[in-house]
Amino acid sequence: MSRRVVVIGGGPAGLKAAHSAVKAGAAVTLLESGPLLGGLASSFDVQGTRIERYYHFICKGDDDLQETLAELGLAHRLRWRDSRMAYFVDGALYPFLTPLELLRFAPLSPADRVRAGVALKRAQRMREEDLAPRRAVEWLQEMFGERAYRVIWEPLMRFKFAEHAPEVSAAWIWARMVRLSRSRTSMWREELGYIEGGSQVVLEALARDLEARGGRVVLNADVEAIVFEGGRARGVRAGGETMPADAVISTVTTSRFLKLAPDIDGRYAEGLRRIPTIGIFCLFLRLTERVTPFFWVNANDPRVPFAGMIEYTNLNPLPELGGDHVLYVPQYLSADDPRYAQTDAEVLRSYTDALALIHPAFDRRWIRFSAVFRDRFAQPICLTDYRTSTPAIQTPVANLMLTDSCQLHPHDRTISGSFGLGREAARLAVAAP
Repeated sequence: MSRRVVVIGGGPAGLKAAHSAVKAGAAVTLLESGPLLGGLASSFDVQGTRIERYYHFICKGDDDLQETLAELGLAHRLRWRDSRMAYFVDGALYPFLTPLELLRFAPLSPADRVRAGVALKRAQRMREEDLAPRRAVEWLQEMFGERAYRVIWEPLMRFKFAEHAPEVSAAWIWARMVRLSRSRTSMWREELGYIEGGSQVVLEALARDLEARGGRVVLNADVEAIVFEGGRARGVRAGGETMPADAVISTVTTSRFLKLAPDIDGRYAEGLRRIPTIGIFCLFLRLTERVTPFFWVNANDPRVPFAGMIEYTNLNPLPELGGDHVLYVPQYLSADDPRYAQTDAEVLRSYTDALALIHPAFDRRWIRFSAVFRDRFAQPICLTDYRTSTPAIQTPVANLMLTDSCQLHPHDRTISGSFGLGREAARLAVAAP
């Protein structure tokens, strides 16, 4: 008999784990609690066009994603395009990518501009193991100076980690710098990638190939528990029935995993509980006009309620929209933050007021479609002890594996990183005694 592997969760890690396991000869069942696959990388219908709920971009070092595209015959769908970035500071918009743009960055003094440029080069030559135990805020202040930290880095830290920003390891921000530096084709250009048709192209192809190889995908699966017997995972209970398994892979949030496997205790469970996780809400806009010529704009203005916005069609033109533009305005927050509970109308009103500050000609009549998406568990916090405290994919139960984006630290969560976690989880599950 083939080894029976049950994968819980149909996001990028779960799909890749299931696909890798079935390729290795296992009999695989993938259980997804929702009606669609993709998790945080899923798409939705925008007036007849499917678009991702949250923005995604690809860097030159995202090898697991690029290898998966090639494996599925989709390498031709990967497109590279010059990317542009800007800062909106105290009412003015400043391009911020090339050395010349940095030298012209008026919010900093000439001396601070030179120091920032030198610090970026120095940072890229540093080592993760030296930066891991240091706090990012203190390291950035030391490297760039107090004024440059407040103007350039504080909005990013607040945007990604909210009240947890003082706890974050310096290795996280270093890893972000290194990842983006791999996409610099010269000191004057940065190329980022996108998949023609969106991330759903590769996710759906994985699911199709999984099923073509004999794997099973179950949507709207009400997973109730992982069943243990004799110190092993013997199956997964869903919809009142137990599905036998020789190995189980969980790719759901750590809080959900702990509810499914309450028998997992000791240091491993303590490690999972210790890692803070914050949520995200994101305003999605389909617009008839472009707000800026930039892909990414960081905001540092007391009148602007968000720290960054992504004008996605300045990277991926989405010709199926007939010339319209897509703008994402995400915000990472703890789910108990009052702002997380704002109504969609409140978010739309306050954020579009801010867009009118960034581009005075902005008119709400440009909006063809809007939506607000929320997820309570989106971003694990990269703490200063992550190198020793991050739980392994292999749990204390020999045939039970777990993936979570905290295992990517110090790197940020990406589809490519999730594919790598899923592939490794499948390897361990197939080889488990």
